[in-house]
Amino acid sequence: MTAAGLPCEKRRVMEARFEAYPQFNAADFHRYASMKHRIHALPPNLFPSENLPDRLARSLAENRAIHIKELLEAFEFFSRVRKRIRSPNMVDLCAGHGLSGLIFALCEPTVERVELVDHRRPASFDRIWKAFVDIAPWVAEKVSYREAPLDASLTLPEGASVLLVHACGALTDQGLRYAMKCGGSVAAMPCCYGKAEPARVAGLSQPFGRETAIDISRSYTLSDAGYQVDWGSVPRAITPKNRVLIGWNRGRYRAANDAPS
Repeated sequence: MTAAGLPCEKRRVMEARFEAYPQFNAADFHRYASMKHRIHALPPNLFPSENLPDRLARSLAENRAIHIKELLEAFEFFSRVRKRIRSPNMVDLCAGHGLSGLIFALCEPTVERVELVDHRRPASFDRIWKAFVDIAPWVAEKVSYREAPLDASLTLPEGASVLLVHACGALTDQGLRYAMKCGGSVAAMPCCYGKAEPARVAGLSQPFGRETAIDISRSYTLSDAGYQVDWGSVPRAITPKNRVLIGWNRGRYRAANDAPS
């Protein structure tokens, strides 16, 4: 990663298209992407096919479970990171509803165990859980929810891949450290930079902006720990906090002769 490449990356972030839900690239659907409306309250023709993303959306609608924005955000994040970070053990930190981890359990046969971790399991999780299990009973065998704070007492399975979707501020930095400690791959979509750890090089904030400078620092921290790092993005129509950081452990992939494409 070089500073010279960042202007192109900025353009790529702005131009990201829908992959998991390509119908939302159409102008008629685009306007729904950032709505905080529950799916059942929206037109039923948004999710017409029999593929897994659309079937899940309809199941979530039937269970009146979640906002459309959160679903699109989680599935588009998954589509960007799945090939590089999928592993038998996965942990969704600051999971909230746990959508990202649940989607890995739903769509990836090689994922054997997904642990959702947050300080409190939301009451609405039960409806989301039912929506997944209704269309994919195998999810129930893979997923568990651990109520625990992100502190020194938290331990993760060795080599587990870590998901961090909008972990606020310093929680993203803390989550990256958990990933580096257990040696697994990691994918993060940061948000709420106000309390994030400052950039390692303060002078980067002026040319690139504070948020980008912080993510540059996070990337170099991962690189220093032996990770290959890439940036991606989900469509900006879903959220302006759409940057995705992906880090995979070079040593583990070399040992397994399975470097990601």
